[in-house]
Amino acid sequence: MKKQLYSPRLLKQALLPVLASTLLLGACKKDILQLPNPNLPTPQSSLATEGGIDAYAQGMFYKWIAFETGDGNLNFFDIAWYMEMNMGDEDFTPYSNYGSRYPMNIASITLPPPYNTVVNNPSGFATQLNILESFNSRSAGDGNSIQYEWDCFYYVNAQANTLLQALNNPALKFSGNATTKKQLLTAWAYYWKGYAYSKLGSMYIAGLIDDSPDSTAKGLTSNVYVAHDQVIAAANRNFDQAASIFSGITENSDYDTTFKAIIPSFNLPGQVITPSMWVRQIHSFEARNYLANHKVAAMQSADWTTIQNLAASGMNQGDYTLQWGMAPAGVPDLSKFGFILHPLMLHTNVGGQLSFVSERLIQDIMPGDQRFTKYFEPFPTGTVVNVLNRGIQFGTRYAAVDIEKGGRYATENYQGTVPIAPTWEETALMMAEADINLGNVDAGLQLIDKVRASQGAGLPTLAGSGISADSALVQLHSERRIGLYLHNVSWYDARRWGITAPASQGGGRIGNIVVPGSLIGGTAAKVLPCFINYSFSDYWNVPQNELDFNPAAAGSAPITN
Repeated sequence: MKKQLYSPRLLKQALLPVLASTLLLGACKKDILQLPNPNLPTPQSSLATEGGIDAYAQGMFYKWIAFETGDGNLNFFDIAWYMEMNMGDEDFTPYSNYGSRYPMNIASITLPPPYNTVVNNPSGFATQLNILESFNSRSAGDGNSIQYEWDCFYYVNAQANTLLQALNNPALKFSGNATTKKQLLTAWAYYWKGYAYSKLGSMYIAGLIDDSPDSTAKGLTSNVYVAHDQVIAAANRNFDQAASIFSGITENSDYDTTFKAIIPSFNLPGQVITPSMWVRQIHSFEARNYLANHKVAAMQSADWTTIQNLAASGMNQGDYTLQWGMAPAGVPDLSKFGFILHPLMLHTNVGGQLSFVSERLIQDIMPGDQRFTKYFEPFPTGTVVNVLNRGIQFGTRYAAVDIEKGGRYATENYQGTVPIAPTWEETALMMAEADINLGNVDAGLQLIDKVRASQGAGLPTLAGSGISADSALVQLHSERRIGLYLHNVSWYDARRWGITAPASQGGGRIGNIVVPGSLIGGTAAKVLPCFINYSFSDYWNVPQNELDFNPAAAGSAPITN
């Protein structure tokens, strides 16, 4: 396995001609997070043509890529993705590059009897908040963990703002059914604004609402920071606007042609998301937004009813969702255009073995689940123990089996995709959790069974078993862990279930840890059930990179914990 990342460098790519103008729009100097006009110059002439505006719409994906001073082009979306996976403890990344390991700064791990040793994080920082605050500055450079998600999704939002403005240009002409094409592109822009605000509002303590078409010409157009729940409200408003437009579209050949034009070739453009599928996906996304930002311990029947109603109008089995894949040899796609690779590549030597499968993920899989047998294997070079002495949570016995060998969660040959938006499985499990908490235990178990059957789990059916609500929730938690692995929701789950709260507030969990022999009076490492006190912040501070150039105006919500 690689012990350190290679030095990032700019990668020369043979980019698709249709994307050339879009990618030029994405060139930005990553000295600061405040948007320094990422789209200047905007080629207005190209946005008045059908090919140009389709390419610009596809550019939502390329807004994931930004230039980091000293590093070159990086996939900010991917960096944010795996940091959330780390905090959800489904994977771990023990390296410091891009501040990767800092969000996984667990406060302490207590060994079980007879040892009872409390092992504090060796970083010298007591909590995750402490280490993130210490690197939250421009002087920290690429080590500022909390800059990437903020930057990525305000760039995406700005791209959507410009797209909406361009679609109102009377000079813009479409071939064929112009109304259908324009409606699809308009809904697409509102959808991505909803997506961007969803990610920002679910991650940061406060954010900015920037719906001005001038955002790409002037940077962020507001300095009034609002609380994260108001950012989520903005997400849902934009989703509702998109859903309203999608509801008025009838799928036809022009719709399909435009859809395929705005989805990169490596992201399964042939899986056309129909207007009705979009509406259902948006309802699922709104259900996720509600669930992700409410602590289970404080939820009442009305909250679960809200989840149930949203999810009931959400995705069906067979619905397509947005996917993120790779082109053959990674050229040209989002895995190699920026240095950081695709999530499925990060699990492999080809991808630098930057991500490892967490022991706690494997622990949460039910005995007899065929997904464990098929998709995971012993780590090829033996048990991984306390990588670089950066914390005993950074150890594992397991690796993901490559897709080329019948696996699902890793590839060394640019195969496979991961969903970047809600799926029908997530929707079903949200409904199941609501059902169980509302007393409809068997209805919830039927949905868990349905997801397991679709993924070939091979487990006995739960429906009709008569198990208690508490036992049903154990099954639900397990299924969300493995059934939604690499769906980018594990952090939301850990937070809302209270697992990552400080132990003094009832947080933490018993989790398997590969304990070095030096801590237990031996030479060989041993897997022990330890108490893990994560003590993570629920929401990140606003990046100082932003505040240095866009300080909070009077009346702003709190911007730090």
